[in-house]
Amino acid sequence: MQLSSTLSWLVDDAGETPSAELFVAKLGARLIEVGVSLAGGALTLALPHPLIARRTWLWRAGSGEVIEALGFVGGLGAAGSPSPPGDPGRRWLAGLAAGLVHEDAVGPRPDGPSLRWIGPRPFTADEANRLSQAARFASAPLAALTARATLTAALEAYLGRRSAARVLAGPLRRDIGETIEAALLYGDLRGFTALSESNPPSAVISALDAWFDRIAAALSDGVSHGVTTVVASSALRGAYRDRLRQRAGAGLRFVYLKADRDMMRARVASRRGHYMPASLVDSQFATLEPPDGEPNVIVIPADADLGAAIPKLAAELKAR
Repeated sequence: MQLSSTLSWLVDDAGETPSAELFVAKLGARLIEVGVSLAGGALTLALPHPLIARRTWLWRAGSGEVIEALGFVGGLGAAGSPSPPGDPGRRWLAGLAAGLVHEDAVGPRPDGPSLRWIGPRPFTADEANRLSQAARFASAPLAALTARATLTAALEAYLGRRSAARVLAGPLRRDIGETIEAALLYGDLRGFTALSESNPPSAVISALDAWFDRIAAALSDGVSHGVTTVVASSALRGAYRDRLRQRAGAGLRFVYLKADRDMMRARVASRRGHYMPASLVDSQFATLEPPDGEPNVIVIPADADLGAAIPKLAAELKAR
């Protein structure tokens, strides 16, 4: 069967497209080349992220510009109100041109990618067929793109963009035959203060639950692959730790670095260029619910000598 240039590109080259914005722009341009009259398109992917449930890339045919729209976990709005219902891609396309939005789900999963297109007029039967064919052939390259985007989102959520970029660039990757014995994740919910001040309590709780679920998923995934995963996170409240226990499974252990207020005030005050002032230490201790009596908690004095404390901690973790 002779494939059109669009389908040939999807089969041969699209899987190497480095980003979703380039994918939707290139696919839209190729559809125009084979005679489909387009004003714009939208590609939506669902990705594992503590705050972002969906990412949609919006392509404008006239300029080739691609912009991104985010769908937040729990319907978080930008200014404290719930996000408007419906898909941002559909809404944006409907306001772009006079045609009808053509929509295709890509692949069998209900949460899989979706492609949407609109033209300056309603699509002909032949154009609609070409769009649906493109969606079917897009399944494999979008699966590869989603896998890369999922890895990127997970690394950025846990490590931050700079460290994630280093991992993805190659120097810190695991090569064939190499084994990772331990992984350290810094569980910092970036931008939480601004989020908590601009959203209702129910939305903030939803975001926190999603965040701890992501941390627990990373811990559980490490266990399933034989990797010891260490997460550095305050988890000040008992409810946070309980949620991690429920989601991460029986292998979870907590190491509690026990310190008093005076020690922590002195440590924070001695830092240079750190975001947290010493004046916030009291509020952290006011929030803290010590894990006294909780299962599988190892207590280490925060001023302990590391040379002696780390081997002792490692031995105790192995014993448990």
